[in-house]
Amino acid sequence: MLKGVSQKVIEVVHTDNRYFEKAILFLRPAAQEEDKAKLKTRAGEYLAQINYNPAGHTPKKSSLPEVVKIALGVLAGAAIACMFFLL
Repeated sequence: MLKGVSQKVIEVVHTDNRYFEKAILFLRPAAQEEDKAKLKTRAGEYLAQINYNPAGHTPKKSSLPEVVKIALGVLAGAAIACMFFLL
């Protein structure tokens, strides 16, 4: 809760997102006198480009190197098993 603060906000109620009902954006003092239509457009553009990553969560990297490691391990294990079987 903000007390004693006179700040303009834009409330976006149509987020086109199945998880978030609305977003509240606080305007910078320099932007408070901008045209309302322009601010609404900019708010929509900003929300569309947000890439949400919760704190402590790093984006998953490609698992290809891990798959290659596993495949090589399986092949090496199979080769060793074949060598012991043939002896």
